[in-house]
Amino acid sequence: MTAEEIQAIFFAECEESLAAAEQGLAACKEGTQDSDTVNAVFRGVHSIKGGAGAFGYGALQAFTHTFETLLSDVRDGTVEITEPLIDLMLIALDTLSDHVTAARDGTEPPEDAALQAELTAAMAANAGAAPAPVAAPAATPAPVAATTTSSSEDDDFDLDFDLDALLDDISGEIGEPALAGEMPRWEMRLRPHAAAMRNGSEPLLMLREMADLGGVCAVCDVASVPPLDSFDPGTGYLGWVFSFPVDVSEAAVRDIFDFVGDDCSLAFGDGAQIPPVRYPAPIAPVAPAAAAPAPAVPVNASSAPNRAVPVDAESLPAALPEDAASPRSPQAPPAPPAPGQSIRIELFKLDKLIDAVGELVIAQAMMAQRLSSDGLGASDEMTLIEGLTRDIQESAMAIRAQPIGSVFSRVPRILRELASSTGKHVRLEVSGESTELDKTVIERLGEPLTHLIRNAVDHGIEPADERIAAGKPAEGTLTLSAEHRSGRILIRISDDGKGIDRERVLGKAIEKGLVAPEAILTKEEIDLLIFAPGFSTAQQVTNVSGRGVGMDVVRQNVKDLGGRITIESEPGSGTTFTLTLPLTLAISDGMVVNVGDQTLVVPLANVVESLRPEPDEVQGLGANRCMINVRGRFIPVIPLSASVGAIGAATHPQDGVLIVVETESAGRAALLVDAICDQRQVVIKSLDTHYRSVEGVAGATILGDGRVALIVDVDSLVSRTLASAQNPGSALAEAA
Repeated sequence: MTAEEIQAIFFAECEESLAAAEQGLAACKEGTQDSDTVNAVFRGVHSIKGGAGAFGYGALQAFTHTFETLLSDVRDGTVEITEPLIDLMLIALDTLSDHVTAARDGTEPPEDAALQAELTAAMAANAGAAPAPVAAPAATPAPVAATTTSSSEDDDFDLDFDLDALLDDISGEIGEPALAGEMPRWEMRLRPHAAAMRNGSEPLLMLREMADLGGVCAVCDVASVPPLDSFDPGTGYLGWVFSFPVDVSEAAVRDIFDFVGDDCSLAFGDGAQIPPVRYPAPIAPVAPAAAAPAPAVPVNASSAPNRAVPVDAESLPAALPEDAASPRSPQAPPAPPAPGQSIRIELFKLDKLIDAVGELVIAQAMMAQRLSSDGLGASDEMTLIEGLTRDIQESAMAIRAQPIGSVFSRVPRILRELASSTGKHVRLEVSGESTELDKTVIERLGEPLTHLIRNAVDHGIEPADERIAAGKPAEGTLTLSAEHRSGRILIRISDDGKGIDRERVLGKAIEKGLVAPEAILTKEEIDLLIFAPGFSTAQQVTNVSGRGVGMDVVRQNVKDLGGRITIESEPGSGTTFTLTLPLTLAISDGMVVNVGDQTLVVPLANVVESLRPEPDEVQGLGANRCMINVRGRFIPVIPLSASVGAIGAATHPQDGVLIVVETESAGRAALLVDAICDQRQVVIKSLDTHYRSVEGVAGATILGDGRVALIVDVDSLVSRTLASAQNPGSALAEAA
């Protein structure tokens, strides 16, 4: 594994650690302040610190060190958790996220001197003594492949070192026997696994953190170091025995290895107070015996500071077993159950897999078409291939599926930033965060969601004094929800603000020439005007809104994802934006239909049923519209031929087939087609990439006979057709 690959893993783990820490701080703010919650925050920050030091990101490590020290005081109970302290730690977490982004992108780290001073003051005010922050280097951190040299005593580590000097620095003069001190000590054994350094572990940092706790290296086992001609720089060969004063807890030592995980084996003594004795003179290390390693034996250590006490190397096993622990250590927790195994895969590799599965689906459809055209029918082998193809496709889609909670987790930070710029405090309510959808959809959902939230806080939710005057709580409420429905995902962003001022919106639209002064628009059409390019009702331009370049971007981004956005607003009660999105952008089930000289695909997720109507079930409405009675419910009939310009298509319901579809904004409708040809999986190809966006068309696909068929955007087509029929003179109908 290359340094760049290890670095990419580190940044991926940073995102996970930041999410875990933010979740923990959010729980603390809501009142859950138990040790497990605080420990989760501490572990997240501690993990980032360990990796930052290993990769040479000095500014990131320096800030994380200060933050971690405050969290350590909180965890130990020397600093009381208060509302102001939680707010300070949330700000620190936001800054930590900025540090991670700067390290990943190679940009300048954020200015954090004032915040580090606040964190240090919080330690001093509560614990009585605050450690000085680690000095960050002025220069931009060096990349992984480079070495870093420094002569400052404040630097945490130096990657350009001499091995002999390093061993002297850590172990002191091993050859000189040390006298026993008065402070009893206990011991632990450490041996990194052979491939630990390939996974990003840095033993030097761990050794120095143990030294900071008062640990003394008693033995450095070099028996496994091979000759120079067979030496692998990426393999760990050394093992160590460290002794600690009894006032250092085993838990404090274990915390050092949180970031390392299973890459190191540890063995702890029983922690009992051991009478101080002299250590024996050092002996040359010998090769370990082939027998099973002996259990960890407590070591008597000298209390002389920073001086190693030699120990018989035979007592150190050549290779400690996985998850080793001393049999005499009652404090050692039982081994946790093995979690579900997982691997990290780069997204482009998954994209290649999905593309290959798509080509497999097309090839299977072509084979089935060829057999059918040759009059051979569907064989058992062909049926088996079809089933296997579907299983492969569903498995590939499941790999790409991710919970939408990864997008929702960014919202608390957005609200904190808006609170500082607008003065409006908003409480967040989230539901459905475990709802899964395609990874690509999730990645492209962040920007429109951010715009909608900023719009809701800036335009929707009133200032605290206005809310109190209106009988509302001073704190606003923003609700995010996600759910699956009919093969699509619905995401709702709701606020309890003042709603859309339609009179003001219409006035602004007329003023900007977006709507004719004499136009008569429905409430829904007025609401949709906020998506017009350049439209804004803000009184003044701020860093939050006012330039009219947000909501039109939202609508376009949602359309690019094959979805649509609708608005529901009640004056004085709030506004709800509903995003309807496909679960995946790659492969879907569709109904292949003929409309005149055209072949189209209707997404199966929208289809309710198909039927051939009786003459008395169809009723005329106006000059050129008709409705059909479906079990006592009249729904509009929409000929697909008018929308796609098909030639020779059926124009009367009795001459074709009606497909009843369900839409989010317009309810049910019946699409008139000539015939239903097939029902199969289709590979969705974007028209934007190969041609341009077409209203009412969600994409295209390749049929089994090699022809290209358009995939109908049912929601858009039905809504546009009904709006045009109800109000043909409206601006929105003209635009459609």
